[in-house]
Amino acid sequence: MKKLIAIIAAMMLVASAANAQSGLLGKILGGSSSESSVANAAGNVLESVLGTVLSQTVTISLPGTWTYAGIASAIETENTLTTLAAGAYKENLENKLDGYLQKIGIVPGVATITFNSDNTFAIATGKKTIATGTYTYENKVIDMKFGKVYNYLTMTGTVTASTSGCQILFDADKFLEFAKKAVKVVGAKSSSSTLSTIAGLTEQLSGLKLGFDMKK
Repeated sequence: MKKLIAIIAAMMLVASAANAQSGLLGKILGGSSSESSVANAAGNVLESVLGTVLSQTVTISLPGTWTYAGIASAIETENTLTTLAAGAYKENLENKLDGYLQKIGIVPGVATITFNSDNTFAIATGKKTIATGTYTYENKVIDMKFGKVYNYLTMTGTVTASTSGCQILFDADKFLEFAKKAVKVVGAKSSSSTLSTIAGLTEQLSGLKLGFDMKK
């Protein structure tokens, strides 16, 4: 609790400093765009800090239907410089992987994942179900076991709270295995070069996690 209070206090100080800096820059540069840029930057910092607080302190209640909002990714490393340098790679990877999944209907705002209270789940795009299976969820750890058509693929990941819902993250290799199988199951045309590019990007990011950014 003390740690949470300290983080929230730090967020308030950041917001106060950002507001003061925004006003000062506006006077010096004489443009509202400067104020807007600083405010946006401050907002991004606060959202990032808040997301960290939520992921560490909030446990998500999983049962229900969640709407896919896009690819989620994270790098598990204590090396800040490595994390910052990986930013461009991550963005490129997320965009390419989002495009790849859209071929099978996993489109932000359209695709859903429903976790039922009987420990079954279903991934759907509109009214079409593209994957089913069973899951277990305890202490933020989720195990998803897909059905026969996915060769009983199992993915183990973590569920953490975000500012808009939750993120479900798995080892990058396992998530790419799911993506490849899903394309085959749905019968969508896919580019082997695109998949090779995605795989190549994941290999350059040690400790990479990939998964679903979800809203409810």
